[in-house]
Amino acid sequence: TIVVSNAGPSDAVGATVSDPLPSGVTTASWICTATAGSSCAATGTGAIADTVTVRSGGMLTYTLTLTIPAGRTGDLVNTVAVAPPAGVTDPTPDDDTATDTDTIAPSADLVVTKTASSTVVSVGAELEFRITVRNLGPGTATEVVLTDPLPSRLLFVDVSTTHGSCSGTTTVTCVLGALDPGSQAEILLTVRALSPGSVANTATATMTEPDPTPPNNVSTAPCDVQGLATVPAASEAGLLALALLIAGAGMLLLRRAFPAV
Repeated sequence: TIVVSNAGPSDAVGATVSDPLPSGVTTASWICTATAGSSCAATGTGAIADTVTVRSGGMLTYTLTLTIPAGRTGDLVNTVAVAPPAGVTDPTPDDDTATDTDTIAPSADLVVTKTASSTVVSVGAELEFRITVRNLGPGTATEVVLTDPLPSRLLFVDVSTTHGSCSGTTTVTCVLGALDPGSQAEILLTVRALSPGSVANTATATMTEPDPTPPNNVSTAPCDVQGLATVPAASEAGLLALALLIAGAGMLLLRRAFPAV
């Protein structure tokens, strides 16, 4: 936001406002509003180069929007200057310029994808989760860490990674380090199902740089743990009755097979 004001006592008719674009920036747009009696171009694209009228006590307000190119980092320096009309002397020229400096941090877009080897598993069986952490850029992702808290129904068995190292059992933490644009790390997590029920296992990746799309830093793989089939137990009396029933059926079959002569 750029504010140009005239402290008077005379009107500034034909003054100029100039704001070259910062280094490396080629796309910009701006709008200008003026107080009563003053005037400026309403809109513009690129750098500001505007011939204006600022009445004594009047004010112009510019809103300049820059598009930062991909990969542009470091300081962004923007300087605006106003010059009085030809033949007019400004008694305080030191305040005819203003500079704003901002630091652009490198950005990267991490994407986490997690899949399970099966959506249904039995109690006691092993299950594998494959987790991919990819950097879509444009910058390098540094100090990348993936965390995966295991639900209580799952028991840690093993973990391996193609980048960095992993540790932990109840919460698996993989320190992946730096990932260049377009590169990825793959983690293979093996667990054992402990008890029946629905399970949602979630992995989350973080890094030092700002991420333009943080929702895709998280991925969940659901699965259903099913219990094993069991044979119902019988009492001694029940087993004796079953034995007598089987014996009686056997005698009946024998009599039918060998009738008395």
